[in-house]
Amino acid sequence: MKIGELVYLITDRHQTGAGIPCMVSALHDCTVEVIVESPHNPPVSKIYSLEDILNSNVFTHSILNLVYQTYEEIQHRYGSILNLTTEQIAAQLLRNGLAPQTARRCVDLIDHVAWQNQALPLRQWLESIRDFYHRPRLAGKGFPMPGSRSAAPADSEARPLVPV
Repeated sequence: MKIGELVYLITDRHQTGAGIPCMVSALHDCTVEVIVESPHNPPVSKIYSLEDILNSNVFTHSILNLVYQTYEEIQHRYGSILNLTTEQIAAQLLRNGLAPQTARRCVDLIDHVAWQNQALPLRQWLESIRDFYHRPRLAGKGFPMPGSRSAAPADSEARPLVPV
């Protein structure tokens, strides 16, 4: 683990995908300080057990595995994921152990995939889930620079310094 690494603070060990995005801000002998992703005045938390945080890559991988297993079950049982509503898909994800907020986000991402007109729509869905949970988050986009205690929220677009 290193300073600036993106991690998730686990909020429920019994549900896959139950976590809060954070960035490692300091490492000590027995603790890790993380900055919680937040647009305004992000809080810093001390974590005393490394079991309470997961690298964003591992966190995302666990979500993708569960979503893929659920997709396979739906295909086997119902013939196609297209035969279910988004609410039914979310219910299947929840039943298989995905956290409610994560299940809702994954189902919301289904709408961005053209299932009927696209080769490999499952791949597109899984990639959009991966991109959401393992996207590169830069300091200033919800995170202050490591070592600083607060930061002004950054705009997602570059703006000129002088009015045009």
